[in-house]
Amino acid sequence: MPEQLLIQLKDVVKKFNKNLVLSGVNLTINNKDIYGIIGTSGSGKTTILNLIIGFLKTNGGSITYDSKNISVIQDKIHQTFGFASQGGSYYNKLSVEENIAFFGKMYNLSSSEIKEKTNEILGLVELNDARNKLASELSTGMQRRLDIACALIHSPRVLILDEPTEDLDPILRKEVLALIRRINAQKDTTIIITSHLLGEIELVCNKIAILNNGRIISDGSPDQLKEGYSSNYEISLQTKNEDYAKITKYLNKHGYKKIFDKKHRIIIYTEKPEITMKSMLSFLKAKKEKIIELSLNKPSLEEVFEAVTKQH
Repeated sequence: MPEQLLIQLKDVVKKFNKNLVLSGVNLTINNKDIYGIIGTSGSGKTTILNLIIGFLKTNGGSITYDSKNISVIQDKIHQTFGFASQGGSYYNKLSVEENIAFFGKMYNLSSSEIKEKTNEILGLVELNDARNKLASELSTGMQRRLDIACALIHSPRVLILDEPTEDLDPILRKEVLALIRRINAQKDTTIIITSHLLGEIELVCNKIAILNNGRIISDGSPDQLKEGYSSNYEISLQTKNEDYAKITKYLNKHGYKKIFDKKHRIIIYTEKPEITMKSMLSFLKAKKEKIIELSLNKPSLEEVFEAVTKQH
């Protein structure tokens, strides 16, 4: 089934006074995408989200939703989009259930609709047992899930999440990422997410755009980004004796130059992983080196991001 275009930014420009924040941004987001926008702090990620939701106006270019300019369908945007900001939108003195009901009323849902949808959403975000707790009594991870729940009460077609894993520990970040995948799969919701945690966004997004100095400098699937900027594969090797100087000397002799010693392992970058591994394994066997761990991967998204931003 062909992808269905849902949101498109064309040559979008945004200025704050004389400060140019976005310069000719182009994005294409399809229905049911989990679309990630990555960039360093201050690169304009949040500004893009605020433009899409209509909180800010562009100084140039256009943004369309279902082929209609968002500037003329703001009522529809507010009814079909959900937004969870980095700072949180819930009220500490309201319970979990009261917070969700409050946002339901803001979207003009009836009491019966709010009750039905609240039960469904609490199950989705795994907050059923905390429904009567005050928001202030929740852990940081639960508060983040409550914030997302409030953005889901009106069953939005598009969910916008600004740095949803910011300030969370690794376990809580995994929980939030798993929740994002559930929402996308169970609700067919298109999700737009910003982050500077590149390793995590790679795990959850099917499309990613790299934002640098107010411009999108590359976009595509994680694999496409990696293929476009590195033909090398990454071989990671750990041996029992950790005699990596000897292994490095052998590989250098056979033409392999991109080798990095990481203390307890070495990393080899090569365009011909099969030949490299066969040669290396033959050497290790001859030297009776016991392999503890051996893996083959494409370079990480962090490495791609670093390489792409340096080029620009």
